[in-house]
Order: sequence, then structure tokens, then C-alpha cells
Amino acid sequence: MKESIIVNNLYQTVMSDPDGAPYLPQFLMRDALLSELLGNDKGDISYWAGKALARRFPVGSPKDAQVFFKQAGFGDLTLLKQTADMTQWQLSGEPVKLHKELDTAADFTLEAGFLAEMMAQQLGVLTEAEPIETPRKLRSNTVTFAVYTDPENLIPDFDAPMPLTIVNHHATEKATD
Repeated sequence: MKESIIVNNLYQTVMSDPDGAPYLPQFLMRDALLSELLGNDKGDISYWAGKALARRFPVGSPKDAQVFFKQAGFGDLTLLKQTADMTQWQLSGEPVKLHKELDTAADFTLEAGFLAEMMAQQLGVLTEAEPIETPRKLRSNTVTFAVYTDPENLIPDFDAPMPLTIVNHHATEKATD
């Protein structure tokens, strides 16, 4: 009974939002099916899955990461700040807002894993990522991540992958206007 209420809430929440319909397939897979299959291990496995996705789809720059995150339906990615040992990213937009509406303790470990592996590939050092405190006024539709790096902890036998060639139709359209 409780499961049908959750699934009905997922459908109603996503489809009631004027911009939500395109995200229904993602939420069906992520919040209904994967939650059912993975149970309590969903967070850990999602983090690993995010790292695996980043290895399959290596992104070569912050600008390409922004385009890829939008195209993948993760949301709008913004680089906030970068130091030698930490990079801070912010993820916002419709998918984040809907995910948080569905679950007040929404899990963004998939995106954290992707960011951690992406930064490891770009820098050649070991990395870890986690969601961190987001300013109160942004919490309903934004998640902030810290990706921690240790410049001294090089990846042994590191061979940077060939970055994905990002196809950005939106940029092409703007250039021809």
C-alpha cells in the first residue's frame, strides 16, 4: 500500500509540474525502480554508478560538464569556486526541484559520484565528492557539492581518457541567429 502511494505521488508531482513531463522516465527509473531494486544500498551504489558513468562519458572541461549535465537531465551545473584541494559545484533546475519535491531527503549521490570521477580524470588525482550545505533560500531547488582533491595523491599510472566530444545544438542555434 505504501509503495503505491509513493509511486502515485511521483507521477502526480512530476506530471503536475508544467515542465516536469520530460523528466518522468528519469524519475521512474531512479526513484521507483532503482529504489525498489537497491533498497538501503541505493546511495552507495548510485555514487559508484555516477563514477562509472563518468568513466564511460569522460567530460574534459567545466563548460562541457555544464552542457552534459543539462543533456543528461541532471540539471543546471555551475562551478562556484575552485582551490587546490576543493571544487564547489551547484546543481539546480527543474530536475533538482522535482527530485526534492518527491523526497525531502533527496539523494544526489549519482551526481556526486559523476563529479568526483570527472575531476579525477581531469586532474589525475584521487577525489571524493559529497553534497554540502546549500544556502537556505536555494534549498528547494538546488544542491551544492564539494569535490575534494589531494594534489599529493596522484592516481598511479594515470592515463587521462579522451574527452567526450560534446554536441551542443543550443550553442549552434544561438550562433546562427
